[in-house]
Amino acid sequence: MSSETTTLPDELTARVLISDLVDEFYNRIDRRESTADLVTEDATFKTSNRDAAGRSAVAELMLSLADLRKERGRESRHFGANVSVTSLGEGRYRVRSLVIVVSLDSQPVAGGVLNMGDHDDVVVIEGGTARFASRAMTPALQLGLTA
Repeated sequence: MSSETTTLPDELTARVLISDLVDEFYNRIDRRESTADLVTEDATFKTSNRDAAGRSAVAELMLSLADLRKERGRESRHFGANVSVTSLGEGRYRVRSLVIVVSLDSQPVAGGVLNMGDHDDVVVIEGGTARFASRAMTPALQLGLTA
């Protein structure tokens, strides 16, 4: 085995940082933890029925949605898939992905929902750290689940 250190190409490094960012974002949502440090100061988040602008507002929106699911007696898990990365230049990347959300009732009545949505995001990488500058989610599918 060689003792030489190899450096990953910039494009591959960006893809790894972005994939890690997507995973960490969903992990924090599932654990009901703040996502504030995963977005830029002027970040935006848009869905079909909610918008937020600014780091604090985006983080609060994510926590409020997690709290809403908890109040409804649901445990959720988010999964990111089909991540596509395109360089926009100057450390900015367009990131398209699919989010799959499984929310199951934790109450005596078994059931839940399966949601899928398309994300179209912009990620900024500065100083080796990737952060969302914008996230736009368009619902693609919602199915009710019964036991």
